[in-house]
Amino acid sequence: MVKIALTQLKPVADKDVSLRNIEYYAGIAASNSADLIVFPEYYMFYSQYKEAIIKNSEPLNGDYVKKLREISSSKKIGIITGINELYDHNYYDTAVFVNDGELQNYYRKTHLYDAFGYKESDIYTYGNGPFKVSKIGNINFGMLICYDIRFPEIFRNYSLNDADMIILISAWFSGPMKEEQWLSMVSTRALENTVYLATSNMIGGGFTGITTFTDPIGAIISRSAEEEDIIYVNTSLDRIAAVRKKMPVLKQRRPELYRL
Repeated sequence: MVKIALTQLKPVADKDVSLRNIEYYAGIAASNSADLIVFPEYYMFYSQYKEAIIKNSEPLNGDYVKKLREISSSKKIGIITGINELYDHNYYDTAVFVNDGELQNYYRKTHLYDAFGYKESDIYTYGNGPFKVSKIGNINFGMLICYDIRFPEIFRNYSLNDADMIILISAWFSGPMKEEQWLSMVSTRALENTVYLATSNMIGGGFTGITTFTDPIGAIISRSAEEEDIIYVNTSLDRIAAVRKKMPVLKQRRPELYRL
């Protein structure tokens, strides 16, 4: 069994504040025997202005990730959070996973939010994964970011590559039908892939919140409401095996008839 802490927090505009908050919540989660704590998309700092993003973005080997590694080591807990990454003169919306004082994995947002009148690609560069499966305890997981939830292909890609859980960090903008769409998709993506789906969502500042944890059968078994929050959830390989025995959809695919 792996215990995970999922945060729902307000955006911050300062990297030092972000790190202090992460250290604080990581300490709380570790004291509650969590193996991993997850923070929202953009949690390094949030700005809609490209100038601020250019000024404050950092590479994966920069001071911000170095401090995350130190927090992970001192608190003895894995950490996933969103950063604004500078790489090869481009800016990426990136999720990082640090554990045991090391950067274990990263994921650059594949599908940028060019929808509902917003154009994220004016600020960020499209990422190409990598779609590497990570491990915490005995649970294999993949990382995704926010708008990626609208693209079932990448969830299926992870599930076919032995992921037991998908962790999706998000800053889901509010708007007509947006909460209903979010709840529908977190349930569907977990169900159609028979995986756990854990999310950490921003709240306030035009974001919906609704941090969720969904069972492989598609049931949302824990969620946050309209305030900042931290929820604790447990994962179990036995539960995944039980669901897949009842509903062996991954084995019943007929890939000779279609392409992923």
